[in-house]
Amino acid sequence: MTALEIVGLVAIILISAFAVVAIIVAIPLFKLINKIKYLVEKLNESLVPTAEKLKETITNLNTEVSSVVDLTQSISSIVEQLEKIIRLARVLLTSPIIKIVSTSAAFISSLKDVVTKKNEEEIRRDSNE
Repeated sequence: MTALEIVGLVAIILISAFAVVAIIVAIPLFKLINKIKYLVEKLNESLVPTAEKLKETITNLNTEVSSVVDLTQSISSIVEQLEKIIRLARVLLTSPIIKIVSTSAAFISSLKDVVTKKNEEEIRRDSNE
């Protein structure tokens, strides 16, 4: 046997050994890849409906939040209108009440003056007699 034949035999043996090792490693690796593929398919089957339900829930939530915002704006508008009405009522009611009270005070003050003057005149008349 020549050196070239020996090198060829060693190369064939090494290639065969590597092929056997590769087959031994490839079989569990292939099984692992199939299991991962199966898990991904199952995950895809369960995640897509869940994602769709989540999207629907978020859409409903956004609708509800929008209606709450509209309601809040309406309430704010009503409160502003009530504040304007209260200010107008205060002006309309307090002005006449102040006028009535001041007129009454002036009337009572003038009545007291008249009564006081009348009493003083009676006292003068009594003292003159």
